[in-house]
Amino acid sequence: MNIINKKNRLRSLIYGGIDGIITIFNLISGIEGAKMKSKIILILGLGTLIADATSMGFGDYLSIDAESKYRNNRKVVDGYKDINEDTEEKPIVNGLITFTSFVVFGMIPLASYILFNKFSKNGSYLKTYISTIMSLFLLGAIQSRFTHIPWYESGTYTSLYGMLASIISYYVAHLMSNINN
Repeated sequence: MNIINKKNRLRSLIYGGIDGIITIFNLISGIEGAKMKSKIILILGLGTLIADATSMGFGDYLSIDAESKYRNNRKVVDGYKDINEDTEEKPIVNGLITFTSFVVFGMIPLASYILFNKFSKNGSYLKTYISTIMSLFLLGAIQSRFTHIPWYESGTYTSLYGMLASIISYYVAHLMSNINN
């Protein structure tokens, strides 16, 4: 496998994982912020997990496929010679990596919330928040192995991104639920 395929697969893994964690935790944050019943989290969480993973997988597949077709068309029209001409990209592989990564990493906040809610009624949202931030930090640290950015810097940046997104989700839902009551 050449460097372009590795880069695309790493991108798909990180992209799917970060989006899976943040999307599902934002759903949990919104439901918590609106003070809705916690059983809704399981129903909407699983539906969102599979639907968004499918969407993300198709999106990754289509974007890489379009890029590959563009490069091939450019070679024909412009006589452009790609230095990686022997590269055989498989957009379907990237789509499947994104889908799988979204589901696996997206299950972390969903499973955490369900388990914390079942076994300790108090503070299940806060505990899920902490486990989600830790998951994002870990994913950022894993990413650093390939980017040569210090693991703590990459982990911190990824965690902060997730924290910001979840705070926005929580407070927008909280605000909207107060307006509607």
